This record gives sequence, structure tokens and C-alpha cells, in this order.
Amino acid sequence: MAEIREDSLVRYKGTGTIGTVKVLKVEDDGSTWAFLDSTGLYYSLDTLELIEKAPERKELEGMTLEQIQERFKQTQEMMDKAKMQDENLETGG
Repeated sequence: MAEIREDSLVRYKGTGTIGTVKVLKVEDDGSTWAFLDSTGLYYSLDTLELIEKAPERKELEGMTLEQIQERFKQTQEMMDKAKMQDENLETGG
């Protein structure tokens, strides 16, 4: 089995996040952590798996720039509506 090293392309098993290992850090207790460029976070090596290449983003395949911008606009509007609903919440106390 291949070993995770600096510049390895990996996937975090928990969420599927993909990134390149930029730094490996070994703790005093012997545990090793990998710093991923995509998140700016350290991950324990046992939570990462090596991959050969990043998966393609098929949901945007064949879309025009205008269609992608429209999808982004719709997503942004949906997030703004959710944010407005959150601001109306009151906490008891």
C-alpha cells in the first residue's frame, strides 16, 4: 500500500474533502498529521486515503457560463432567505 507523503493527493474519509498534503507533522506521541491545502487544516493520517486524481465535477458539465451564473444566483438567494429567517429567531432567557 502506498504511503501518504507531502504532495500526495488525498481524500478525507469523513466528508470527502480532497486536497494535497503540504506538510506532515509528527507529534511526540508518534501520531502523524497532514496539512491539506484545500482547507488549511490538519488531519490525522488514519482519516485520509490516497487518491490518484480528483473526481470530475459532472454536475456543471455541459453548462454555459450563463447557466452556471444563474445556478449560483439561485443558491445565493436561497442562502440569503435562510439567513433572514435565522435573524428573526429569538432566544429565551
